[in-house]
Order: sequence, then C-alpha cells, then structure tokens
Amino acid sequence: MSAVPSVLSRSSLRAAIKITLAAALAGAWALRFSQVEFVWYPLLAVVMCMDETDTRVVAAARARVLGTIAAGLVSFLVHTLLEGWLGLTVTLLIVVPLLRLFKWQASLGTALVVSSMLFLVARYAELDALYVVNRTADTLVGVLATLIVNALFWPINRLGEMNAVERQLRQLMAQRLETIRQQLKGEPDAATAPPRPDPQPIAGGRLCQQLSQLVGDELRSNPDGPVRRQHWRQRSLLWERINHHSLQLQRLGLLLPQGALATEATPWLERLPQLLQTRASAISPLPHRANLRLVAEAKGLSPLLLLAFDDELQRLARSAQSLALASRRDGEQR
Repeated sequence: MSAVPSVLSRSSLRAAIKITLAAALAGAWALRFSQVEFVWYPLLAVVMCMDETDTRVVAAARARVLGTIAAGLVSFLVHTLLEGWLGLTVTLLIVVPLLRLFKWQASLGTALVVSSMLFLVARYAELDALYVVNRTADTLVGVLATLIVNALFWPINRLGEMNAVERQLRQLMAQRLETIRQQLKGEPDAATAPPRPDPQPIAGGRLCQQLSQLVGDELRSNPDGPVRRQHWRQRSLLWERINHHSLQLQRLGLLLPQGALATEATPWLERLPQLLQTRASAISPLPHRANLRLVAEAKGLSPLLLLAFDDELQRLARSAQSLALASRRDGEQR
C-alpha cells in the first residue's frame, strides 16, 4: 500500500516542477520581450496547456492558439460595432458555432476566456488588429515554453509503455494458461497433487485498465498517430476479453479433477500456454464434442461442466486469433 502514495507523490512532484519551470520560462520571456505587454497571457497559456498527467499537452496547446486567434479576430470585428456585454454576447454567438463548424470544440474554453478579457476590461476598448496579433504572440510565448519544458523534462513514450504493458499481459496469461494445463494434466491422486491455485483476477484487470487508459490518452493526444494505425483500441478490448475468458477457464478448470482431461485433451492441451505467442492461432474443440456425455459418464463429470469449459476455451481461442490479426500489422512494421 505504501508504494501507491510514493508513485503518486513522485508524479505530482514532477507535474509541479514542470509547470513551475514552464511558468518561470514564460514569465522570463514575457519580461524580456517588450512586445509582451500583459504577462498573464503567457502564464495563462502555461496553466491551460500543461496537463498534470502529460497526456494532452500538444492538443491543449493547439486548442489554446486556435481559440485565441478565433476569439481575437471575431472580437475585433464585433468591437467595431458593439461594446461591453452586448458585444461579448454577440461575439460568443459567433465564435461558438464557428469553432464547432471547424471541429475545434477543444478551443471553446479558450475562446470564451479570451473574448471575456477583451470585452469586459475597460482598457481593451482600443481593440484593433495589431492588438489581436500581439495577444496571440503573447499566447505563443506561453505555449512554446510549455512545449519545451514538456519535451525536455520526463518525456513520456506512451507507445513504449503500451508495448511493455502488453508484454506483461502476455506473460501473465501464459502463466495462467500453464497453470490450467498443469491442472488438467496433473495426476488425480490428491495425496501427491500440489495445492490448486486460486484465480487472481486483480493483476490482469489492472494491466488491462492501464493499457486502456494509455490507449485513450494517446488517441486523444494524437488521433491519427501510430496508435490508430496499429489498432491499439481493438487490441485493448481484446486483451480485456482474453483476461475474462482465461479467468473463467481457470475457474472452470478448478472444478474438474486433476488429470480429468489428460487423455482426451492432450492434442490441444500442450499448445495451450503458447496460445498468445502464435500468429492467427486456433485451438480445436474438445474431441468428439457430441460424445461429451459418454466422456462425462466415464470420468464421472458433469456434461454441462465440460460444455461450459469447451465454450470458454473456444471464446478464448477466437479472441487470441483476433488479437494476432490485429497485432500482425504492428509486427510487420517492426
């Protein structure tokens, strides 16, 4: 339990250091350049662009710049006709549909803030085109400082992390399938048989959740990047299914006596631990599926239990085959 707070504290400390450095750099540049008249524009850009988890810095920076430009241009045009709260209302009625039209919804918050600052402060009554250009440049100072600090300090290779999590999932599932194989091929003598392991769903579920979060963050940050081309969204969902079906298979296997399927299941049982290591792999169903009743009577087992086990086995094999097909293009690119 103590490891979780330490990880969270390190992450929070790094986020605090990064936003402090970015704000210091943006403030220093703002004081250095005489064209930057209002220091809070770069600092506001740092606050709005630097993400605590470092997931959407580039997307937030793009939204900040686009929102500033759109709000500045529309405010300048409306300002020639209207002022005060009425001008702000008309500006928002134009800016919001305009950003939605160009699918820049992420810039709505920035456009709202910039439009309010331009119209609701008395000194901004002298708004002109040069003023809009200068305020956009002020924003770019903060955005550039954020991007530099984010790239230099603790950069995150999210694609590498996803590959690492997937390797952990393959290792965990291989161990789980090996446990199932040992259980089904073990000697039925209870005196010499090792104790049965209990299913451990927490580790697999945690890794699946971590992979899904990484994929979602990367897709939001870079929608058209390698994550989409390499089908990571589909692979994340398939890993969740594999974790579920392998866990169900393990639970059903624990209901069978040790060695119950050693004779009938030998052709596919030896390949079970390598199920996730082969491309487009498939497992044949339990032999003589129509004769499962006879097998169950001979072994003293429940036919429904064998049918349930076979059904979970086939679902697991199909999910593994789909995962192999989804990962094939990634393997070819490597």
